Amino acid sequence: MNYLLYGSETYRLKKKLEELLKANDPENTGMNTVVYDAGSADFQLRAVLEDAWTIPFFAEKKTVVVRNPVFLTPSGSLNDKDGKALEEYLNQACPSTDLIFCGEFDSLDQRKKLVKLVLKTCRVFTMKRMDEREFRSYVNQQLSAHQLILSRDAMEELMQRLPLDMESFHQELIKLTLYGTKISRDDIVHLVSRPLDEDVFHLVNAVITHNLKQAMHLWKDLDSLNKDPIYLVALLASQFRLMAQVRMLNDRRMSESMIAQQLKVHPFRVKKAHEAVARLNSERLLEILNDLAELDQRFKSGTLDRKLGFEMFLIKAAR
Repeated sequence: MNYLLYGSETYRLKKKLEELLKANDPENTGMNTVVYDAGSADFQLRAVLEDAWTIPFFAEKKTVVVRNPVFLTPSGSLNDKDGKALEEYLNQACPSTDLIFCGEFDSLDQRKKLVKLVLKTCRVFTMKRMDEREFRSYVNQQLSAHQLILSRDAMEELMQRLPLDMESFHQELIKLTLYGTKISRDDIVHLVSRPLDEDVFHLVNAVITHNLKQAMHLWKDLDSLNKDPIYLVALLASQFRLMAQVRMLNDRRMSESMIAQQLKVHPFRVKKAHEAVARLNSERLLEILNDLAELDQRFKSGTLDRKLGFEMFLIKAAR
């Protein structure tokens, strides 16, 4: 059997891949499992197909995994020879081998002949991220399954601190189950990490309200946590781009929930961006984005000290 697993929900991808691997190797010996990374520079499809045709060692089945099959997306491709070889294999696959393509990407290039064949000859599992309603329902189910009782304000605080990402939730769930049965909002504040995006949003808010003192205070806090200014510039640019997108879609009379669905971001971020963008005209928004792009270039070219450059940006933007 051939499989295609793809999507942006890494937790579900990982769990499905583990399930398929365990089916052929219950003891997890790894003896008849081979993994290739199609995104690496030394990837050779010929080696994949040779392994796929090789008889399993003292077992009925073997598994060949191809991670990051970028050749199935618009951003990658195989040469003609490799493409034809893979098509021939898919049309007449080895019965003792499970070939699994597994990629963290949202879409396939369905114009390609190879992709059409993969969809025809493989069992396909699409692991897309949940929207807020689906994610909240999943969180409630998991909390109930682990016999955790959260007050209403604790639940709201938890949802605000979680990205729409199952991997992050399950990491936090481990801490909650170890803590106790009844959990308050204060417990959530102390147990669940506040996302860096929230600190960055406060920094954005300080900039657009011309609160230089608050901006510098937040920067010092982030610096004490060893947050690289290059990374902070990227996060700031992401927030300001989101604000620009929210403004554009709001002008099209779209609601906050519709904007969140369109941009595939947490509704809380859209709400905050919508509140912030009301204080900022389009010219200043564009100016800040241009300044961040220039700052990023100068950091990466080594022509400006990162900490000094970031402080100079804050002074200019928040004055």
